[in-house]
Amino acid sequence: MTAGTSAASAEGFAPGLPERVMRKAQLRLLPLLFFAYMIAIIDRANISFAAQTMNADLGFSASVFGFAGGIFFVSYALLEVPSNMLMMRFGTRLWVTRIMISWGVISAAQMFVTTPLQFYALRFLLGAAEAGFFPAILYYASLWFPAQWRGRVISRFYVAQPVTQIVMGLVSGPILGLEGVSGLHGWQWLFLLEACPAVLMGIIIWRFLPDAPDRVGWLAPDERRWLTGTIAAEASSSTAHTSVFKAISDPRLLMFGIIWFLCTGGLNAYLVTMQLILAEKTGFSANSVGQLTAVCGIVGVIMLLGVSARSDQRQERFWHVILPWAVGAGAFIALAMSNLPVVAIIAAVLIAATILPVHSVFYAALTEGLHERHRAVSIAAVNTFGQFGSFLATSSFGVARDATGSYNAGLAAIAAGAVVSIVLLNSLRLKTVAKA
Repeated sequence: MTAGTSAASAEGFAPGLPERVMRKAQLRLLPLLFFAYMIAIIDRANISFAAQTMNADLGFSASVFGFAGGIFFVSYALLEVPSNMLMMRFGTRLWVTRIMISWGVISAAQMFVTTPLQFYALRFLLGAAEAGFFPAILYYASLWFPAQWRGRVISRFYVAQPVTQIVMGLVSGPILGLEGVSGLHGWQWLFLLEACPAVLMGIIIWRFLPDAPDRVGWLAPDERRWLTGTIAAEASSSTAHTSVFKAISDPRLLMFGIIWFLCTGGLNAYLVTMQLILAEKTGFSANSVGQLTAVCGIVGVIMLLGVSARSDQRQERFWHVILPWAVGAGAFIALAMSNLPVVAIIAAVLIAATILPVHSVFYAALTEGLHERHRAVSIAAVNTFGQFGSFLATSSFGVARDATGSYNAGLAAIAAGAVVSIVLLNSLRLKTVAKA
């Protein structure tokens, strides 16, 4: 008998009710959250596939491309917290609908870019449109899924990240092959065709995503009582800050933010330029690099689901992040130091298996200590650190490539950031253990 079942029985609920409620909620909600997040990743990362021909067609240097890739994160970071404050006012369903439709339109507009300034402007607007999306999803999940299920649940929509690598690796090559159709370049078709699903998904979210557990008909009355009561009990067990400012300036939250700045910033710099790096290191064609990306995505899916499930079963978060990140840091060092294709392939697979797959566990650890009143803006505040880190890392990546003729210095810097983040995360672990 699980802890959830025992608790339910003790409170007068039928045995097995928690598991039944969680199955219903996951079947109803996770497909929507999964596809919405996958579309977000596609529209933010498709420039890495477009770059191979777009840069040549428009005469963009690595510095121009890197700055355009990075400036997305500036507007995202600046508007992250305000966006989630507005979401709390207007509701998740309306706000996510607005986000998806606006970013779909802006993403498609990138097909008309001809100058660096236009590219910068549209990437900045895309970040502004998407700001707050991921924290909104995390907050929404915390309203439906108690802490003991949260690692697995977050992983089941966060798995959209590696799945997106698979999808883009398989479809981007053929789309780029539409070069010259209707007078458009392949990269223009890429922006157009990969933006349309965002608008469609926005409409679907508006129609089908419920705002809260107490407003749905597909949960029986006793199921609604158990779920709302469990979520409320968790909220009452954590301390609420007296203001938004105090919530986002909490030392524990700031530590999570700094860790996220160091690790996710470098990872996003790598993901935005992954196709160029692997092509340079392996000598593969665009289609072959896409296939390697798809393999990395498959590995990431398996590891993400496995690590998150194990973390929930053990009810342990920190070591499930620290150990994989250590392996990932070593893979980045190997990728920086070697120009052998086989080393690049192994390193790419190891990075896919370690750095990204434990992000869901990281966020599970973060949300478990946050009161519902300021949970959305607190998640947004941590994510803001990551967006600023992503801007600095992505922009610097391109500059370093132009200055040195390779991505090796940037890859070594990513490894260094991962090592420092591991040290800080272990410090946070020790403080958490001491407090317990």
